[in-house]
This record gives sequence, C-alpha cells and structure tokens, in this order.
Amino acid sequence: MAEFRIVMEETDYGSAIFADQPDKKFDTQLLRNNMKKKLMTEMTYLISQSSYPLNEFLTRMLHRYQLENVVYVIEALKKNRGTIEEIMRQADPLGDFPELKNVQPVDGEDYASLYQQVLIDLPIGNYFRKFLDELIASAASDEHVVLDTKFVSEVMRDKEPQEIKHHLQKIWLQDFYKFCTTELGETSQRIMGDLLKFESDFQTMQIVENYAQISKADGAMAQSERKKYISKIGYLYPERYEMLNQANDFKGLQAAVQSTCYEEMLNKVRAVGAESEVESRGKGLDEVTNEELTRRFSMAFEEQFHYGCFYAYLKLKEQEIKNVTWLADLVIMQAPRNLPGWNKVVIPFMYHANDEIDLNQ
Repeated sequence: MAEFRIVMEETDYGSAIFADQPDKKFDTQLLRNNMKKKLMTEMTYLISQSSYPLNEFLTRMLHRYQLENVVYVIEALKKNRGTIEEIMRQADPLGDFPELKNVQPVDGEDYASLYQQVLIDLPIGNYFRKFLDELIASAASDEHVVLDTKFVSEVMRDKEPQEIKHHLQKIWLQDFYKFCTTELGETSQRIMGDLLKFESDFQTMQIVENYAQISKADGAMAQSERKKYISKIGYLYPERYEMLNQANDFKGLQAAVQSTCYEEMLNKVRAVGAESEVESRGKGLDEVTNEELTRRFSMAFEEQFHYGCFYAYLKLKEQEIKNVTWLADLVIMQAPRNLPGWNKVVIPFMYHANDEIDLNQ
C-alpha cells in the first residue's frame, strides 16, 4: 500500500484522502468516503458560484444521492445501528445536506409521522410527497383498504429499503428529466434528455433482471411490483414496456430489447460462474451497462456550451472513485497480476471498440 499511497498523492487528490486511515489495516470504505468528500466540495463550490438555471440543475443532480442517504438513515435507525451521528459518518458524502440530521428514530413503528412530518419538510420532501401519493393511489381501488396513517405505517414497515430506493429513483429521474427538457437550453435539453433516457433504460433492465428470480416463484407479484419502479422516459417506452414487464429471465430481457441499440450490449453479458469477482472473466449486466454509460458520459464532452458536461463529470468522477477503491482492494488482497480482476476497471473517454487497455502490461 506504500506504493499505492505515493501514486495517489501525486494526483489532484493529494494526501488528504488518506486522512484518519488506521495504521494496521487499510480501510477502502474510508478512502472512498474521503474521495467523495473532495468531489462534494467541488460540486458545492460550483453551486455557490453559479446562477439559475445552472445552480438549480446542479442541486437537482445531487437530490438522487440525498434520497439514497435518507433511505439509508431510516433503515439504520430502524435496526438500531447506532446514533444519528454514527450513521451519518457511513452515509454517502455526495448526499450530505444539513437537514439530514433531523431524521430521528420514531416511536414504535409510527413511520407515517416520520414521512409526513419530518421528510416532507426536507429539501427533497417533494419526492417523498409524490412517493406517498403513489402508494395511496395504488391502494385506492381496493375498497377493503382504509387509507389512513395506520395504512402508511404498515406499508412502510413492510417495504424493503431497496424497494423504496427504486421507487424514489424513478420519481427523481422523471422529475429531473422534466426539468432538463423544459428549463435548459436547446443543446442541454438534447444531450441531457439522451443521457437520462439511456440511464432510465439501463435502470429498467437492471430491475427486470433483479426481479427475474421473484418471477419464478410468483410471476404475477413480480410483474405488478416491477411496474412501480419502471420509468417511462426511456427509449424502450412505450413500445417495449409490456415485453420488459413480462420478461421472467435474462433471455426474456434479451428478447424484449431485440433490434434496439441495447441488443449488442446485452450480447456481451457472460455468466460469472462460481468464481469470485476477481477471478471471473465473465461480465454481469451491471458491468456491461456501467461500461456503456461511461462511454456515453465521456462522449458528452464532445459538444460545447451545454450542462450535460457537469452531469457527465460527476458520473465519471464516481467511476474513477470506483476504479481506485477496486484497485486498492486488489492491492490489499495481494491478488496475482494475471487475474482478470485487474482489468475490471472502466476507463473513460474510450469511444472505439478496439480501445482496450490491459493493466497487466
């Protein structure tokens, strides 16, 4: 790790990212958080130096991470993982905001009060308001359901954090897309609209894949659940919407995107097998979609005078942090250089099929 430190200290990250590192065991989670804190400092500075609509664009861009932090804090409080201060130290620095500390434990299981009184007043309260409205609307057709605070508490108690996060991400994505395509300039509208449509489609494909196992046990339940999380702003909507919702395995997902720009991408997915991620030469859906998104974010810099470069910069810096922490883990593990894991980093600004870098060389 001494060599790793030297290399990183020569970059713009400097030595600050190694602050508070324990002497005996290197903490990659702490490294990740320190790198993200630096990125958050940059984003905060950009917001403070900009005016409308750029400052609003940048602020809304960070809402996604703030939503994830709120869900994480609520779940951690539910499971008594520590005080709010201890929990916040583990939260994503990109989603940090002053009001986050106002999220406090609830009495018993009164999650209705938490959502209706605390979360609604947060800067991102509008997303939770829409979230609750959709929950109530989905149950309104059932005459046996009493739509009161008890109903909200029961629904929130039974929902998994991942389900809440998927639902909020869909609401954020649709809201951000509407802002970008109505409030920004023509070039920014086109580029951001394109990026968000692709991101929406990739999110949809991952949700379909994640619910494939549930479909085998209860297809009707899985399909009804998926509809709640599938966004309707991507290129796959509305033509492929029903096919995607009916897909019960990866082959069904491939059939749903046949003859689209995603067909070739899904053909690159290979079974990972029983090996560890470091040893496997296969690529899962997450890896393939991440590579394609990185390529598209890189290409956003090809045009000038648009806001898409700010969004792409944030996403590419996130990927850079993933690359660094992944390599740090390999160094800590003392993984042999001939293992495929060394080539699982995603390099930005590589537009061509033949632009591949072998980190073993």
